[in-house]
Amino acid sequence: MIFFVMIVWFVGEGNIRQVPIFLKEHQEATITFRNIDGVTKIVGLKGNGETNPTLVMRTGDFAYILTVINQDSVPHMLYVDGLVVHTKLIQPGENDTITLYSKEEGTYNYYDQQKGRNPIGVIKAVKVGTLID
Repeated sequence: MIFFVMIVWFVGEGNIRQVPIFLKEHQEATITFRNIDGVTKIVGLKGNGETNPTLVMRTGDFAYILTVINQDSVPHMLYVDGLVVHTKLIQPGENDTITLYSKEEGTYNYYDQQKGRNPIGVIKAVKVGTLID
């Protein structure tokens, strides 16, 4: 009986975690290429619901996992300038996932590699505790 009471006390004091404390943190977002009024745009589906959204990620070892879906009728390739990361060539109806990391704060343009280097939107890398404009 004493052993049972000790286990209840040990657990009740919060000494057992629900998840491992060494689990790497990450953030997930999903965006899609769409043709809106004859113009290729990015629409946020998960994490940000805007058109050509400003995506916000944390600096350091924090992973920003970005899924890109092509809901247009032509192929697209998302490229993030400065982080030098891109998706594969995404055919209509397909998707690709990329993982972004930034050691420093900064603002990085993203664009459709198939349409040239016209920025569609930006990704901001911020330190934890930094205010966002």
